[in-house]
Amino acid sequence: MIENTPNTILFPHTRSQSRLDIIGTRLALALTTGIPLLLSFLVPINRLVLFECPFLNITGLPGPFCGFTRSIRAISAGDWVYATINCPLSWPLYAALVGVFAWNAGHMLLGIKTTRPSILRLNRVRANRAIGIVIALVLLNWIYRLSFGLT
Repeated sequence: MIENTPNTILFPHTRSQSRLDIIGTRLALALTTGIPLLLSFLVPINRLVLFECPFLNITGLPGPFCGFTRSIRAISAGDWVYATINCPLSWPLYAALVGVFAWNAGHMLLGIKTTRPSILRLNRVRANRAIGIVIALVLLNWIYRLSFGLT
């Protein structure tokens, strides 16, 4: 019999009666983060199907998100210096991809449900603050890339 009482040793969680319940809620995020991680390991950068940046074509300047794909690929290939110089914001993005994938894959493998920690429960004020921080980080990363002439 599967126990359904909360366990709070590490974080509040319960065992689900059905694995399909857990897979239904966790599979989309696991695939959304796992596929880019897998592709960054398996596919060489010159084999990736990349489109030309419309922002670059219109303005002649690289866009705010230029360099992320190359840097994520460089992190996966072990070229950490290039990734750091090319796009410093790629490190937190890569860490977030790995973390979200591990969290959701772990839930599916262990068959557990967790409640979101209070620090991750976003009300309107916290959500607006988080969005502002992300926008500021992307702008700072973009200014860094423009100031060094990185395309």
